[in-house]
Amino acid sequence: MVRLRAPVIVSIIAAVLGAGRLAFAQADAGTVEIVVPAGRAIRVAIDRTVTVKDLGQPVSGTLVDDVYAYDRIVMAAGSHVVGHINEIDPVSRGTRIRAMLTGSLSPSRRVVLRFDTVFVADGRAIPVRTLVTGGAQRVRRQLAKDEKSGADEAAPPAQSGLVASGTQKVGEAVSAAKQQAHDALAEITGPDKMDRLKTAVVSHLPYHPQFLQKGTVYNAELEAPVSFGRVTPVPRAAPGTSPAPESVLAARLVTALDSAKTPRGTAVEAILTEPVFSADHELIMPEGTKLEGEVTFAKPARSWHRNGQLRFLVERAQPPAEDPAPLLASLYSVDVSQADGVALDDEGGARVTNSKTRFVAPALAILALQGSRGHEHHKDSDGDPYDLGTAPAPVSGNFGSQSLGGFFGFGLVGVGLSLASRPVGVAFAAVGAVRITYRNIVGKGRELSFPADTPIQIRLAPGKPPAP
Repeated sequence: MVRLRAPVIVSIIAAVLGAGRLAFAQADAGTVEIVVPAGRAIRVAIDRTVTVKDLGQPVSGTLVDDVYAYDRIVMAAGSHVVGHINEIDPVSRGTRIRAMLTGSLSPSRRVVLRFDTVFVADGRAIPVRTLVTGGAQRVRRQLAKDEKSGADEAAPPAQSGLVASGTQKVGEAVSAAKQQAHDALAEITGPDKMDRLKTAVVSHLPYHPQFLQKGTVYNAELEAPVSFGRVTPVPRAAPGTSPAPESVLAARLVTALDSAKTPRGTAVEAILTEPVFSADHELIMPEGTKLEGEVTFAKPARSWHRNGQLRFLVERAQPPAEDPAPLLASLYSVDVSQADGVALDDEGGARVTNSKTRFVAPALAILALQGSRGHEHHKDSDGDPYDLGTAPAPVSGNFGSQSLGGFFGFGLVGVGLSLASRPVGVAFAAVGAVRITYRNIVGKGRELSFPADTPIQIRLAPGKPPAP
């Protein structure tokens, strides 16, 4: 029997382990792991109106956007998503008092959702751990506007498979393609008019249930990574290859922006949410590439309803595990609620616009106040008791004006009280007129705010890319 010394045994074991590592490396050579990392937000639009009742109540929705990992789609837009109500926070005393002053005796509570499962196209159920606290209704993609023509610029045509929007030039798109690119979002996020009307009417009642409105879009942040295994990636483009000039790249903001809190010079970070390919379908920048820039202009909101403005530029792109490269781009589009009133100019500047109808409510409130005050009976020399001074002159108010004034001042509760007592109606109408006039005309405008995870598109500058 041959005895092996300890050093020889150690050498043999090391050789075997080394060979195993080499075989494993060879098996994995040329592959990458496809992972959607923790912290990535997926957007879900709930597919029916939900009356908030209890914890654990089921909620279902639809993925609004394709979810990419590295160089491919792993969860397609339109996939079914299921979740539940995870928390219902009580209303603070201050919130309740402010709601009562407007005639609402059942203010909205903070509802926290969790989405648990995504059902992809091939029928697989992908378990996810997400957390979401708020959403936006009637979301739309606001495009940069050509200030000379006053029209929205055409967006790149919708694409599928591995080809991302970064391979297309803005000038090659047509308006029909732009509409096609956003029809799916409109279909998901646009509840029917009757549903919106019903919800609006019920929400104005003094006591009413709380709804999660159909079509509300939620950012659901992944709390744990989701792995889709190892795959052979698309070939990489040669080092130093840049996207075509005027390409449009999809991203999401990491830095929250606010016209009142992010002054000029503030660093801005975003993450590429779709890979960028060359004309030969070689990967230039994978999903997850970091985009860096800074705020170049910021103006906070001011009195007389002057709203906030912002502008920022992207100046660098840093793919994972690579050095940063210069990339000059400006904001091209942003997904926001229609109620936000955001507009973009052709240079990427963003501002909040005022509604053209913002003077209607103050005008109606002032007319309601005048009508609620009524008018006294004047002497007409017909010998009635009012002319002889033996009876007090009556004061009459307009029924419709009293109702409208009461509504402006104290909601539907104010309508009933105003009809029961004219002095009360006048007081409500005065409060409503002052409040609405201040809010719509005299008071401070709205700040421009882009929360973290806001979906954006950036447009590369025309001409030759900047040199490293």
